[in-house]
Amino acid sequence: MTMANRIHRIETIVGRGTHISGDMEINGSAHINGTVDGSIVATGFVTVSESGVVKGGIKGDYAIIGGIVGGNIEVNGKVALGKAGRLKGDVIATRLIIEDGAVFHGRSSMVPEQSSEGEFDALNEGV
Repeated sequence: MTMANRIHRIETIVGRGTHISGDMEINGSAHINGTVDGSIVATGFVTVSESGVVKGGIKGDYAIIGGIVGGNIEVNGKVALGKAGRLKGDVIATRLIIEDGAVFHGRSSMVPEQSSEGEFDALNEGV
């Protein structure tokens, strides 16, 4: 299976009205329509729909947030916060996309996609 197929294949779906208490470890990607009271660690992407709630952190390849997340997000790629998305927590990602109407309470740290050591050296010159 190629990397592209693995990333886009959803292995786990938490349905609307479903409540999971505890941390989730997912081999693949997840789509959250219900409530997860715990952290999610996935080898693929994590999508939280408008009806989804995650009361914990998210780790994975990338994350799309359309619902509510109360916890830190750390991904290898991008985090996209949709117009109905609500995030209270810090973000570590290569890119952060925040649509108009979304709410983000936290800090963001952008990490380079590739090693770019010395990229900001010019800022330290003459200091």
